[in-house]
Amino acid sequence: MYRVHKQFRIVCAPGTDFSPNLAGHGAAPERLFASSMDHVWQGAYQAFEQLVNDGFKKIAVVGQSLGGVLGMRLANRYMACNGLAILSSPVLERPIDGLEKRVEFFAQRYLTNNGATKEQLETFLNEHFPRPSEKMIALQQFIVGSQREMSELKQPLFLAKGMLDEAVFHESRDLIAASAQSDVIVTKRYEKSGHLITLGKERDVLAEDLVGFLGRLG
Repeated sequence: MYRVHKQFRIVCAPGTDFSPNLAGHGAAPERLFASSMDHVWQGAYQAFEQLVNDGFKKIAVVGQSLGGVLGMRLANRYMACNGLAILSSPVLERPIDGLEKRVEFFAQRYLTNNGATKEQLETFLNEHFPRPSEKMIALQQFIVGSQREMSELKQPLFLAKGMLDEAVFHESRDLIAASAQSDVIVTKRYEKSGHLITLGKERDVLAEDLVGFLGRLG
């Protein structure tokens, strides 16, 4: 059985799935701030490498947002990758201040969901923002670098976008679809979903669509 959640998931035939904990993700914002794009990439790379070393011959990657960017890099480096699902992933360059606002938004959401008061939120934001420019630039350039990756993709692709998401993610999905060399490209749009489709109203529909895609990879 395939289960779909988290930002980054690796699925191996005949149905084993593995979801690595990427550096700084799924934890307090301070953990994210202490990590780097090199740490994040190494975590994804090592996870895939482990599965290859364990003897898996057919490995599909499901990546949401930055997870899809990581997935493109893995797909182009490993012949064992027999399918790639990219959900709401950016490939277009965005201004640094726009990236920082997204980081700030997710930090606020995490703290609010964990009971932070208005005063605690204000103190945290004053202490941690603006973020160091070199980290924001590293994130920006890692994303932009995926444009070189998408034109080399040959595996079957599943490309999804939430129609309530920002335009840059819609344009990115369409650019990936137009640039990839893949013979099989499944494109899906989820009318009632924003950026994180896996947490939205249509998450069950997405899960069914993904299970169908993965099941056809063989």
